[in-house]
Amino acid sequence: MRQPMSLVSVAPPRLDHAFFEDEVRPHLGAVLLRSRMLRPEQLDAALAQQRAEDKRLGEILVERGWLFPQDIARALAVQAGLDYVDIQYSSVDKAAAVTLDPEIGLRHCAIPVRFLADGSLLVAVADPTSDGLAEISNSVNPRVVFAVTEASDVKAAWRTLLHGGRP
Repeated sequence: MRQPMSLVSVAPPRLDHAFFEDEVRPHLGAVLLRSRMLRPEQLDAALAQQRAEDKRLGEILVERGWLFPQDIARALAVQAGLDYVDIQYSSVDKAAAVTLDPEIGLRHCAIPVRFLADGSLLVAVADPTSDGLAEISNSVNPRVVFAVTEASDVKAAWRTLLHGGRP
Protein backbone atom coordinates (compact mmCIF):
# COMPACT_ATOMS: atom_id res chain seq x y z
CA MET A 1 0.00 0.00 0.00
CA ARG A 2 1.28 3.46 -0.91
CA GLN A 3 2.03 5.93 1.80
CA PRO A 4 0.00 9.17 1.65
CA MET A 5 1.90 12.17 0.38
CA SER A 6 2.98 14.62 3.03
CA LEU A 7 1.54 18.10 2.78
CA VAL A 8 4.44 19.55 4.70
CA SER A 9 6.70 21.49 2.38
CA VAL A 10 10.39 21.32 2.97
CA ALA A 11 12.30 24.53 2.44
CA PRO A 12 15.19 24.20 0.02
CA PRO A 13 18.61 24.54 1.59
CA ARG A 14 19.88 28.09 1.80
CA LEU A 15 22.43 29.05 -0.81
CA ASP A 16 26.00 29.68 0.28
CA HIS A 17 26.20 33.35 -0.66
CA ALA A 18 29.76 33.64 0.65
CA PHE A 19 30.83 31.50 -2.32
CA PHE A 20 30.33 34.46 -4.66
CA GLU A 21 31.99 37.22 -2.61
CA ASP A 22 35.54 36.91 -3.96
CA GLU A 23 34.73 37.12 -7.65
CA VAL A 24 36.23 39.89 -9.78
CA ARG A 25 32.79 41.27 -10.52
CA PRO A 26 30.61 40.29 -7.59
CA HIS A 27 27.08 39.06 -8.20
CA LEU A 28 24.35 41.62 -7.63
CA GLY A 29 22.97 39.52 -4.78
CA ALA A 30 26.36 39.51 -3.03
CA VAL A 31 26.56 43.32 -3.34
CA LEU A 32 23.09 43.69 -1.85
CA LEU A 33 23.85 41.30 1.00
CA ARG A 34 27.16 43.00 1.78
CA SER A 35 25.43 46.39 1.90
CA ARG A 36 22.77 44.90 4.19
CA MET A 37 20.01 46.04 1.86
CA LEU A 38 18.77 42.47 1.55
CA ARG A 39 18.58 39.48 3.88
CA PRO A 40 19.86 36.05 2.73
CA GLU A 41 16.37 34.50 2.84
CA GLN A 42 15.04 37.32 0.64
CA LEU A 43 17.82 36.72 -1.88
CA ASP A 44 17.10 32.99 -1.86
CA ALA A 45 13.41 33.59 -2.53
CA ALA A 46 14.15 36.08 -5.31
CA LEU A 47 16.67 33.74 -6.94
CA ALA A 48 14.15 30.90 -6.86
CA GLN A 49 11.58 33.16 -8.49
CA GLN A 50 14.16 34.27 -11.05
CA ARG A 51 14.81 30.66 -12.09
CA ALA A 52 11.07 30.04 -12.43
CA GLU A 53 10.16 33.23 -14.29
CA ASP A 54 13.31 34.15 -16.22
CA LYS A 55 13.33 37.73 -14.92
CA ARG A 56 16.22 39.90 -13.81
CA LEU A 57 16.98 39.80 -10.10
CA GLY A 58 16.60 43.55 -9.67
CA GLU A 59 13.13 43.49 -11.26
CA ILE A 60 11.99 40.80 -8.86
CA LEU A 61 13.34 42.62 -5.81
CA VAL A 62 11.53 45.82 -6.82
CA GLU A 63 8.29 43.95 -7.67
CA ARG A 64 8.34 42.31 -4.24
CA GLY A 65 8.75 45.71 -2.61
CA TRP A 66 12.02 44.77 -0.93
CA LEU A 67 14.07 47.42 -2.75
CA PHE A 68 13.55 50.58 -4.79
CA PRO A 69 14.86 51.07 -8.35
CA GLN A 70 17.44 53.50 -6.95
CA ASP A 71 18.74 50.75 -4.64
CA ILE A 72 19.22 48.42 -7.59
CA ALA A 73 20.93 51.13 -9.66
CA ARG A 74 23.31 51.95 -6.81
CA ALA A 75 24.12 48.26 -6.34
CA LEU A 76 24.71 47.84 -10.09
CA ALA A 77 27.12 50.78 -9.93
CA VAL A 78 29.03 49.14 -7.08
CA GLN A 79 29.01 45.83 -8.94
CA ALA A 80 30.43 47.43 -12.09
CA GLY A 81 32.88 49.71 -10.27
CA LEU A 82 31.15 52.84 -11.63
CA ASP A 83 29.69 55.96 -10.08
CA TYR A 84 25.97 56.40 -9.56
CA VAL A 85 24.34 59.56 -10.92
CA ASP A 86 20.82 60.67 -10.05
CA ILE A 87 19.72 62.41 -13.26
CA GLN A 88 16.33 63.12 -11.78
CA TYR A 89 17.94 65.72 -9.51
CA SER A 90 21.02 66.73 -11.49
CA SER A 91 20.15 68.28 -14.80
CA VAL A 92 21.12 66.77 -18.13
CA ASP A 93 23.15 69.19 -20.26
CA LYS A 94 21.34 69.43 -23.61
CA ALA A 95 24.63 70.10 -25.42
CA ALA A 96 25.97 66.82 -24.03
CA ALA A 97 22.79 64.88 -24.70
CA VAL A 98 22.67 65.75 -28.40
CA THR A 99 26.04 64.05 -28.94
CA LEU A 100 24.26 60.68 -28.87
CA ASP A 101 21.61 59.65 -31.37
CA PRO A 102 18.38 59.35 -29.35
CA GLU A 103 17.56 56.04 -31.06
CA ILE A 104 20.80 54.55 -29.73
CA GLY A 105 20.25 56.12 -26.33
CA LEU A 106 16.73 54.79 -26.01
CA ARG A 107 17.66 51.34 -27.31
CA HIS A 108 20.44 51.00 -24.72
CA CYS A 109 18.72 53.06 -22.01
CA ALA A 110 21.56 55.58 -21.89
CA ILE A 111 21.84 59.37 -21.97
CA PRO A 112 24.82 61.72 -22.01
CA VAL A 113 24.64 63.87 -18.87
CA ARG A 114 27.46 66.42 -19.11
CA PHE A 115 30.99 67.07 -20.27
CA LEU A 116 33.62 66.49 -17.60
CA ALA A 117 36.58 68.77 -16.86
CA ASP A 118 38.93 66.60 -18.94
CA GLY A 119 36.64 66.89 -21.99
CA SER A 120 35.20 63.39 -21.70
CA LEU A 121 31.47 62.76 -21.78
CA LEU A 122 29.61 61.36 -18.77
CA VAL A 123 26.95 58.93 -20.00
CA ALA A 124 24.37 57.51 -17.60
CA VAL A 125 23.23 53.96 -18.34
CA ALA A 126 20.65 51.75 -16.69
CA ASP A 127 22.55 48.51 -17.37
CA PRO A 128 26.32 48.74 -17.01
CA THR A 129 26.67 45.12 -18.17
CA SER A 130 25.03 45.78 -21.53
CA ASP A 131 26.79 44.88 -24.76
CA GLY A 132 25.51 48.24 -26.04
CA LEU A 133 28.16 50.20 -24.14
CA ALA A 134 30.61 49.68 -27.00
CA GLU A 135 28.10 51.02 -29.52
CA ILE A 136 27.52 54.08 -27.32
CA SER A 137 31.27 54.70 -26.97
CA ASN A 138 31.80 54.35 -30.70
CA SER A 139 28.94 56.64 -31.66
CA VAL A 140 30.09 59.78 -29.81
CA ASN A 141 33.22 61.81 -30.43
CA PRO A 142 34.64 62.50 -26.96
CA ARG A 143 35.90 59.76 -24.69
CA VAL A 144 33.03 58.29 -22.67
CA VAL A 145 32.88 57.76 -18.91
CA PHE A 146 29.93 55.65 -17.80
CA ALA A 147 27.84 55.99 -14.66
CA VAL A 148 24.70 54.17 -13.57
CA THR A 149 21.19 55.57 -13.11
CA GLU A 150 17.60 54.29 -13.17
CA ALA A 151 16.01 53.26 -16.46
CA SER A 152 12.84 55.27 -15.79
CA ASP A 153 14.91 58.44 -15.32
CA VAL A 154 16.76 57.89 -18.62
CA LYS A 155 13.46 57.42 -20.46
CA ALA A 156 11.94 60.50 -18.82
CA ALA A 157 15.00 62.63 -19.68
CA TRP A 158 14.84 61.56 -23.34
CA ARG A 159 11.09 62.29 -23.48
CA THR A 160 11.74 65.77 -22.09
CA LEU A 161 14.63 66.45 -24.47
CA LEU A 162 12.83 65.15 -27.53
CA HIS A 163 9.78 67.26 -26.77
CA GLY A 164 11.70 70.52 -26.31
CA GLY A 165 11.74 70.83 -22.52
CA ARG A 166 14.45 70.66 -19.91
CA PRO A 167 14.98 67.36 -18.08
